Amino acid sequence: MLVGYRITRPEEAGRFRADLVQISVYRGMEGNVQRVAGCARACRQIGRPYVIHPVNYPLANSDPRILSELKEMARWSDLGFIFHDETAPDGGRLTGMRAEALRKNASGLDVPISFEDAVNVGDVIWFWKNFASSITLDVGHLESAGIDSLEFVKRLDAETMGKIDFVHMHRKHLLRGGLTDHWPLVPGCRELSALQELVRSRPGVRAVLELNEEETESNLELLYAIKESVSSRGR
Repeated sequence: MLVGYRITRPEEAGRFRADLVQISVYRGMEGNVQRVAGCARACRQIGRPYVIHPVNYPLANSDPRILSELKEMARWSDLGFIFHDETAPDGGRLTGMRAEALRKNASGLDVPISFEDAVNVGDVIWFWKNFASSITLDVGHLESAGIDSLEFVKRLDAETMGKIDFVHMHRKHLLRGGLTDHWPLVPGCRELSALQELVRSRPGVRAVLELNEEETESNLELLYAIKESVSSRGR
């Protein structure tokens, strides 16, 4: 198991002990390509692996501006991209021309791509089976959707489990900013139990802490404790 955290600025690349970082950028903010490039340079300077997470950049949408930005970001790829799952305009399953557009645009980026449960969480297994060769399991999103993350992991079929390469770690709690997740982890929380269960089958998974909190360092230590338990079992 590898442990990481997310960054949005170059100066954050080496702020904490970690095995990797996630460079997160959000569509609508100015200078995202430059932000990715700056963060990537900072990571390369300290020898820290990184994955790029462009948020709200739909691949099923063939907007040339979106695709152009993504192709520029792809020039800085290391571990690849993490994208959210997508749906049809009515919120249903992605099919037809939009499904083909997603496949074509993903292939055109020519980098590894992992798909996360973020949009239609309750039906994400279908999406993963049809579009994902790599999965990012977000336990906080499961919990916010009313899904027991520990039971979800326990019920995963072998094919889906075998595709999980990243896990996004944060906790469901109170509503703030329109969201109930992205709260700090606490010892014994179900999200940590779900990760512990997952690494029994996927000991090499990359767990990325998604927080903008003072608790980042202490939360990373919770993840490192699980990593150490995995290492101990392998000795």
